[in-house]
Amino acid sequence: MKILALDTSSTACSVALLLDDNISYLHRVLPSQQAQFILPMLKELLAINKINLNQLNAISFGCGPGSFTGVRLAASVTQGLAYGLEACGLEEFPVIPISSLAALAQAAYHDLGWKKLLVGVDARIQEVYWGAYKVNEQGYVELINTEIVCPPAQVILPEEKNWYGVGNAWEIYAGQIAYEPPEIDATRLPMAAALLELAKIDYLKKKWVSAKEALPVYLRDTVTKE
Repeated sequence: MKILALDTSSTACSVALLLDDNISYLHRVLPSQQAQFILPMLKELLAINKINLNQLNAISFGCGPGSFTGVRLAASVTQGLAYGLEACGLEEFPVIPISSLAALAQAAYHDLGWKKLLVGVDARIQEVYWGAYKVNEQGYVELINTEIVCPPAQVILPEEKNWYGVGNAWEIYAGQIAYEPPEIDATRLPMAAALLELAKIDYLKKKWVSAKEALPVYLRDTVTKE
């Protein structure tokens, strides 16, 4: 199994490659510079692993929510690569969109062992992107209800206790979210390596889309200044 992943939904530019059971990645914090670095980083990662694009089985991308510019960039780069591969005769090339909030949750579970995660990311204009995730028996996060965008005081909180906080909303809107987690990780950014953990499951289940369906997820229609 060979899957390439990328995420530019935050201030980071993140790429990763799954080769069978091994994941390699490049992850750099590059505010407002992702468009400049995403293709060189992809080229570097492929060169390090001595693999060509036409050897891939699928491409995954962080579809958002997050930076409007960032999620559009990830979607457009993914579409361009997938269309190019289709033009080389690979028919409808599999593309796997993965929520950037889910990637945050998966990475926090992987690194910290937290199994109930409330992910909140600043959406500007006094709103947050929000999702609640639980880790299943196989070690992968699953969304509870739906992802939303709303003012921090209006986030939907689970009735259970001992949920952990992930994402910068917990720092930016401290005191406005009516819940106090036992621990908070407010500095974590989405990583393409975490995307791959989730993407490989979707690939095995054949849960993918075509290049033309590789679209950003904004959760709202209003584009704000970033």
